[in-house]
Amino acid sequence: MAQWMRNNRRRESGVVRLWPVMKLIGVAAMLALGAMLVIWQHTQNVALARDIEECRLNAEKKRRDNTQLDLQIAQLEKPEVLEWKNQAWHLGLVTPYESQIVRVTPRDRYAPVPRPAVRPMRNPGAVAMRP
Repeated sequence: MAQWMRNNRRRESGVVRLWPVMKLIGVAAMLALGAMLVIWQHTQNVALARDIEECRLNAEKKRRDNTQLDLQIAQLEKPEVLEWKNQAWHLGLVTPYESQIVRVTPRDRYAPVPRPAVRPMRNPGAVAMRP
């Protein structure tokens, strides 16, 4: 064997080549990044599922509350209850006469009559000068 080859091998026997190490580090980094991405997505899915369940329970609670409030309103709108509260609180409310009732149908469209805008003057004593 040639002398220069033997010397070269002895000199580089402990040296680690850079390119294979960089490839190994790159592959390990890509695997670690992929694993972290999978864990992050799983965590996000779990958090989203928890939020959806929380919103569903909140909506169900709101529906129950609305049903209960509708029942309470129906109880309070009964004529007997209104009459009793009118007498108990001494409000003196009476049924309106037919002439006091205005019936509005969907075909009736009352639009406010537009009036010309009147701008108040900031300084009434000032005289406006025209160019």
